[in-house]
Amino acid sequence: MKRSFALFIAFCFLNIQPGHAQAQAAASGSPAGQALRNGTEAIQAGRFADAENWLHAAVKEDPADPVAHMELGVAELRTGKPADAANALQQAIALDPGLPGANLFLGISYAQMNRLDDAAASLQREIDLNPKNAEAEMWLGVVELQAGHPEKATGPLDRAAELSPNDLNILEYRGKAHSDVAHDSYARMTLIDPTSWHVHKVQGQLYAMQDKYKEAIAEFNEAIHGAPNNSDLYEELGNAYRKSGALDLAQQAFRKEMGLSPNNPIAMYNVATIDIERNEAESGVPLLLKVIANYANAPAAYYFLGLGQSQLGKPSAAVVSLEKARTMHPEPELAPRIEYELSRVYRKLGRTADSERAVREYTRLKALNMKRNPVNQQSEPVGSKPGEAQAAEPQGKN
Repeated sequence: MKRSFALFIAFCFLNIQPGHAQAQAAASGSPAGQALRNGTEAIQAGRFADAENWLHAAVKEDPADPVAHMELGVAELRTGKPADAANALQQAIALDPGLPGANLFLGISYAQMNRLDDAAASLQREIDLNPKNAEAEMWLGVVELQAGHPEKATGPLDRAAELSPNDLNILEYRGKAHSDVAHDSYARMTLIDPTSWHVHKVQGQLYAMQDKYKEAIAEFNEAIHGAPNNSDLYEELGNAYRKSGALDLAQQAFRKEMGLSPNNPIAMYNVATIDIERNEAESGVPLLLKVIANYANAPAAYYFLGLGQSQLGKPSAAVVSLEKARTMHPEPELAPRIEYELSRVYRKLGRTADSERAVREYTRLKALNMKRNPVNQQSEPVGSKPGEAQAAEPQGKN
């Protein structure tokens, strides 16, 4: 990984609060305490050269204060002196081995000097001392990436993301680590046997992720040629056909999957939802009832069941299914579609006020989704699993 570490220095130390020893020294009004306070205030203000001068004075006045040495190390990191920073931080740790943050900053200084083994060791010591330190976990992952060990980076970056789930720096590097591991695995698979059905399956998945469905379909068919009884491959093929708009071919693939795996609720769901999309609710509804027996908390399955029941002329049953879907916290893309269909079924039942409320809720949810993601809000694809489906508004008669 070729990337500067500079942006992470501010990220790390701005989250470290001044130590208790610092607070005591500053409160005492001693020359050492005043210099330490001036130095830390200068760091917070971004005046790093001034901070370095004040913290040198603090260390000179009180060489036994570990916090003064640590803050000096932080200032020297920010002025581009990682070797000097490492010396100051080592002194801080010698004075107080358990000082929060000291091993973190020492690890950062080693990383900047490309002493990656030393950096990893220091960061691990910080984690051992402070297991909930997301910055240390992130830095350990970054160091492993820098060392060319993405498989070792995923663990600490996953832990960092768990501790700080909304941090964009962590999420970026976590994604890179997992992507690199996947790339290495796929490259190894290709090296072992480039004609393997496993390789064709992975290549098909990569094409599908890029919306290259023609290429994905070709790869999945090659994979099936090598493993004709693997039901999962027919699911992959059916999904690619479905997203390409070839519903007949998708249905053939899903039915083959269901033949190989008769009790597979996902296969039944895929067959049933295409049946309903093609106005063949007589065959789709019984399958969805079996799906719901396995996926009791799947709002998309209830949504499609409601569509099917409406097609069969059973609006009262459809309302029950659709209202059930509404109460199950559906995905943002599915929620407005539930309201859309409810508005139609309420109208069939003469429930005009309920229909109008559903229309208003549909409009509100669609606008909210547009704000969240203005791209591709008109025709999202139908999902392939009952717990995550995204269903398009029906085009049938009102």
